[in-house]
Amino acid sequence: MTSHYRRPDVRQEDDLVPWRRILAVAFAVVIIFVILGLWSRMILRGREAELHAARRRLQPAEEPAGQRGEVAGVDRRIFMRRETGEEGLGAMLNRRKREELRRFGWADRSRGLVQIPIDDAMGLVVEESR
Repeated sequence: MTSHYRRPDVRQEDDLVPWRRILAVAFAVVIIFVILGLWSRMILRGREAELHAARRRLQPAEEPAGQRGEVAGVDRRIFMRRETGEEGLGAMLNRRKREELRRFGWADRSRGLVQIPIDDAMGLVVEESR
């Protein structure tokens, strides 16, 4: 592209985009992407094979007849017991905490701090922010 200047001996160079260089870089990026993808897949397959081999070596643990409260280190008593319908320790704790959030009381009587139901407290915060 040529522009006309006041001096006829000065002219603008033609705009040339180095397409070969751009395509070479794009091609290199694609090649690197493919190589890294194949390498990560190879690593993943190897790791999966190791895990499958390790899983085959594990034998299921037999549960002793007298200890039904714990399985694999997890205390099942914290959950609701479906067989008997009784409340587990975790469910009981959640119920007590919810009840505590719904009642009025003293948080610290000596300092004059009270607790109010959480819904009322959230309403007060919203009103204060307006």
